[in-house]
Amino acid sequence: MVTAASAPAAEAVKINSAAEPGVQVSISAQAMQLAQTDNSSVTNTNINNKISAVPLPGLPENPPTGDKLQQYAQFKKAQLQYQVHVDMANMVTGNGETISAPTAYYLSNNEDARETVLQQLAMQQQAQNMQIYQDTIQSAEEK
Repeated sequence: MVTAASAPAAEAVKINSAAEPGVQVSISAQAMQLAQTDNSSVTNTNINNKISAVPLPGLPENPPTGDKLQQYAQFKKAQLQYQVHVDMANMVTGNGETISAPTAYYLSNNEDARETVLQQLAMQQQAQNMQIYQDTIQSAEEK
């Protein structure tokens, strides 16, 4: 325990720790007073600001097993399939610039789908290039 040389020698209070029997801690009266004022200011601040603690979510009472687990697995599978279909539709129509992880996995394991997507993206790039070329020619003719 470190004590300051400038602090007056105050009478020490011995406290028995309830957590560890047989352990005694010496706290000066000044330290005890500071600890009490710190605790009261924290309590008053919480009451004045009306900050309430958010309860942490607990573990579910009955984790899914059997039929519920199968239903949950089917639900997640359907969710991922839907995400893949949405990403594929967005890529084909030219609306999607990014893909999700399930779609990337699907495309990496399905050569036909990957080839179709690449052909569609190439066609979109060609159409975009042709449009840029036409706009450039028209602006050049106008000058």
